[in-house]
Amino acid sequence: MVDYLGYRPHKYTIVLTRGAAFTQRFEVIGTPLPQGTASWLDIYDSDDELLTTWHATAISAAAVDYLIEPHQTADIAVHGRANYYLYLCYPDTTLPYCWFRGPIVRE
Repeated sequence: MVDYLGYRPHKYTIVLTRGAAFTQRFEVIGTPLPQGTASWLDIYDSDDELLTTWHATAISAAAVDYLIEPHQTADIAVHGRANYYLYLCYPDTTLPYCWFRGPIVRE
């Protein structure tokens, strides 16, 4: 018997570096993503207020790519904690699916 119901998104930490872009490729294992899939990252501060949303820069059947310019990352997690949720939305539904989640830190 499991001790939870529902889907648990993968939990990873995003590391941001001053003056650098955020670049990430999420590769799909198994079933390819259908054409028309959308993806975005919602970023929240320590008070759980939405700070910004970053949209994927490219989506193919095999991967979701993000290339976020340094000026868009400059104020994230500088003076406190921040968390992210990365969503997918398939073209045949309007229900978002949380694929990844976790903290954002500065190094």
